[in-house]
Amino acid sequence: MTTPTPPAVSPTLSITTDAPVYNVGDELQVTAQYSDASASPMTLTISATATDAAGNTVSATTTATVNTTEQQPMQVGVDDSFGDSYTQVSNAGGTAVYTTTIGTPPAGA
Repeated sequence: MTTPTPPAVSPTLSITTDAPVYNVGDELQVTAQYSDASASPMTLTISATATDAAGNTVSATTTATVNTTEQQPMQVGVDDSFGDSYTQVSNAGGTAVYTTTIGTPPAGA
């Protein structure tokens, strides 16, 4: 049996903050979720079928991405339009967390 070669994968990155609204001086936390080809992702297709008492059946499928090797940490850089400095709290395969204290907006912002 031959193991299929996974297709080339472009890195992905999404970021979220821990709150939707902040005040100057508040601590802000950014979480970055990422993946790249080092995890050798492949698609897993999952199927289910259900049958009722009358013999009627229905089927459904979904997919999930499965990393076939452990995701290695990626270098993540964070900045913002106020010029705040971010401190890395953690960066383990697939998730990086950074914090900052929100500074005063630059003049004219």
